[in-house]
Amino acid sequence: MVTVLIPQPLRTLTNGESVLTAEGHNIRAVVRNLAPDYPELAERLVDGGKIGRGISLAINGDVVSTGLITKVPEGAEIAIVPQISGGSLGDI
Repeated sequence: MVTVLIPQPLRTLTNGESVLTAEGHNIRAVVRNLAPDYPELAERLVDGGKIGRGISLAINGDVVSTGLITKVPEGAEIAIVPQISGGSLGDI
């Protein structure tokens, strides 16, 4: 079982839940196991064969760089991190 941390902007897709649990040996399997209960979240997390646009994932604090095939150890914590964009140095 792994823990999935849901950031505030995506909690509308999880009925307000901030922490979910799921089984899975890699990112793809974890998302697949979340999909029956949270289909809209699964759609945001996966775009075709890649991690969804505007989303980064971290396993136990390490940002995922190998995509959906990244192995997830038993008991791991997966953080969903919305990517931040926009602004300019002129705004500082």
